[in-house]
This record gives sequence, structure tokens and C-alpha cells, in this order.
Amino acid sequence: MRPNFHDVAGLWDRNGSLRDIYVQNTKAVHWDRFDQLLSQYKCTYTFDGLPLPFPGSRSALANRDGCHLLSILLDGPVINCHFFIPEQLELDISPKEVAESLEHERVLTFVENLAEALELPADITPENCEQKPFITYFPETKSWLVHDDPQ
Repeated sequence: MRPNFHDVAGLWDRNGSLRDIYVQNTKAVHWDRFDQLLSQYKCTYTFDGLPLPFPGSRSALANRDGCHLLSILLDGPVINCHFFIPEQLELDISPKEVAESLEHERVLTFVENLAEALELPADITPENCEQKPFITYFPETKSWLVHDDPQ
């Protein structure tokens, strides 16, 4: 069952830090699937602050000569990807953008779509705490796991 807005202690607390969404053990095929998923969403992309057409995830990962920012717009919340390493898809979101149940549902729907497209579990964690998830979505069972307080 999908956790509701109030089910996960601290998930959207506005404590000055971001929330991260992690998918581990990504390979080229997963990045291709991520690019396919992006076609369902409105996105913007910048390279070193300049707005440009998105070159695709594999191209972004191969180009280490600047800073990438892909923003996925969810009708309110914005989820960002910076393309740090090929083995891990890491996205971030500000809890300030998830103030009510509607935004929470949009984020969880995106995470479900992401995990199902990649066929890999996805975690929502405190910022830079990939080993301490708040919640995990498992695409093979289409189920969520709420973890004990990660902090």
C-alpha cells in the first residue's frame, strides 16, 4: 500500500536539507529507460547554467566538463538530476515543494514510474544518506516499504 502524506515521520520535514531519490546499480540500459520515461514529463535542462536541449543521460554522464541539471516538472514539485555517476541514478527534491497530499502523491507516482521503468527498487532518503531510506518502492511487487526513522 502506498504511504500517505502523514505516514512517514520526517519525510517532508522542512529542515533545510533536500530529499534524495536513489536507484542503485544502474547500467546503460537503465539510463536509456530513464530517458524513455522522461518523455512522459515536462523537463528543462541546463549545462553550466545555459538552457540547452537535453542530450540524453548517457551523453550527460560522459561529459564531465561542466554541471548538468535536468529538472523534471511534476505540476508543483520539481525533481532534479545532476548525473553524478553511471552506477547510480540520484535525484533530489526540496521538501518545501511537498506541502500537501497532492504533491506527495505526484512524487510517489513519479518514483513508482521510475522504479517500474528501470525494473529496479527506488529509495527516498534524507540528503546524502543513501543507506538510510525513509521509504523504498519495489517494482517487482509494486509495493512500498516504510523504514524505521532514518535519522
